[in-house]
Order: sequence, then C-alpha cells, then structure tokens
Amino acid sequence: MLNEMKYVYEVYKEKSFSKAAKKLFISQPALSNMVRKAEKEMGAPIFDRSTIPLTVTKEGAYYIRTVEKILFLERNLERYFQDIAGLQGGTLALGGASYFCSFVYPDLIARFQTKYPQVTIDLTEGNTRELKAGLENESLDLVLETAMEKDDTSIKRYLFRKENLILAVPESFPVNRKLQPYRLSRQEILSKSFLKPEVEAVPLKDFKDVPFITMKPGNDMYKRGAKMCRNSGFTMKTVMMVDQVLTSLNIVSNGVGAMFVRSDIVQWRPEDPRLVYYKIDDPLSEREITFSVKRGRYVTAAMREFMRLAGIRSDDPDADPAAGRQKE
Repeated sequence: MLNEMKYVYEVYKEKSFSKAAKKLFISQPALSNMVRKAEKEMGAPIFDRSTIPLTVTKEGAYYIRTVEKILFLERNLERYFQDIAGLQGGTLALGGASYFCSFVYPDLIARFQTKYPQVTIDLTEGNTRELKAGLENESLDLVLETAMEKDDTSIKRYLFRKENLILAVPESFPVNRKLQPYRLSRQEILSKSFLKPEVEAVPLKDFKDVPFITMKPGNDMYKRGAKMCRNSGFTMKTVMMVDQVLTSLNIVSNGVGAMFVRSDIVQWRPEDPRLVYYKIDDPLSEREITFSVKRGRYVTAAMREFMRLAGIRSDDPDADPAAGRQKE
C-alpha cells in the first residue's frame, strides 16, 4: 500500500501520468492501473482527468495530505535508524543566501568535514523563497538565513548569532560633509565598538534626497531599509535594485547610491576610501541569523553535530528564538 501511495503522490507532483511514469521507470498503463486501484479502494476519484495539467478532487486533496504525513513519518523513521550507525556516511544538505555560502559556511563545513570526512556536504545557494521550498520538500536539512518569517509555524529556528545593519554611502556624496562626526572607522566596525551607546547614530532623515541602491523587493534587507527610512519620515529613493550584496557594494563605491548593508561584510572587503559608513539608530537595524529546520522532522546526528560546531545545541529549547535566547 505504501508503494501505491508513493506512485499516486508522484502523479500529483508531476501533474501528469506520463511524466510520473517516466520518473518511476514504469509504463503509463501500469501506473494508471495502480491509481485506479487506489481510487477504487477509496471509493472516490483522486484526480480530475478533465483538466490540463492534472488536478486533484476534493477527496484527492485529503488523500494527498494524508500521504504527505505518512511519507514524512517514513523519512523520519529512516533517518532515526540511519543514525544508529553513527556519522559514518550519508549526506548533510545545507542551504543559504550567497553571503552565508561565501563567508559563513566555509569555516563551519571545513571543521565538520575534518571530524566527519565520510559525511558528504551538499551546499545550495538560493533566495528565501527557494530555501523555504527546500526545507518544505526536505531537499535541504538546514538553512542559514535572516528572513524566515518568525510566525511561520512550519519552521523551527535556532539562533546562530545577531548582526547589525549600517549605511554605506559613496564618499563623493555632498551629504557626507555635514555628517563628518558620525562617520564610522573601519576599526569601529570590525571590533563592533560602534554598537556602544556613546557612538552616535547618523540622523537618517538627512538622506531623504540621496539615491539608494536596494536589494530586490521581498528581500529582508529591502523591507528593513524601506521601513527604517519611513520611520525617519521619508520614502527611500531607489535608483537601482540588485540580487547580491557584494555586487551592490561595488556599485555604491562607484558613486551610484547609498545602501543598507550588514556590518560583517566590511571584514571581507579591502579598505575602500570611496565608501563612508554610518551607524543607524533603529530597532530594525539588528536582526537574527538562524539555522532553520522543518518543524517536526527528525533532526539527524549530522544536523545536530553541525549546529553544535556552530555553537548551538539543537536539543536546547532556549536555542530557538521562539522560546528564548541562545544560552551563552
């Protein structure tokens, strides 16, 4: 019966009998017979065959939801028994935005593979929507991100650390002349001493007429930047949108516009006299970086050990921001 469910589910995913048959390496008539058998046992049709692509009936939708729960439990069971053998093989599928894949994951992966060379790491770079889908369909085990919605009950988050946003401005912009006392030195950013209360934040309203480079709408950095500007009484004047933060900083340094960036990115760039940085006084300038896991799935030994190397105890309820702060 379980195999039968898997075949029906493949038809549902592919929305086509012929495509599903090819993926399952069986003939289309054989697959059709199997689906009809399942429908006969149910006493109702699963698929509406009059639509292109194929859709499910009301009864079929309930059947599919039930199958998804069963398959989810089966995968959890498989992972549990795979763990009995220890970290002697298997794959750990990680996901993250380009920044995390370039600058955060490499050190963690190197330390993990030094200890567990027989575990294969599969690293996927993507945007928030793609990474969320990877968690949902379980092609990704762990996702390192800043933008997973906190009220999304399908995701469990483990706090990795917090980061701060600052404002990067082309040095050539006239607005900088009157804001000289607010400029941050590279050392203040690298040491994070700019977070001390005595270091003054720049009046963001002074940038109301300045052109901005932003991440694309839907990106957490875009949402925060736009709201911080509104909190200061103006609408951000966007002249360009980009996908990658490093790309945007190169454009900022060439005098196109100002941009909100994570302070940590400064350490990965050579000192650039064409850029000026400022502290921002807005609660939205601080955000959490979390490891996200599909809620309810079995957290494997590889996942637990990877998070442990990152300073997180996955069995600690205080490691989940929804439950409280990570223990020091």
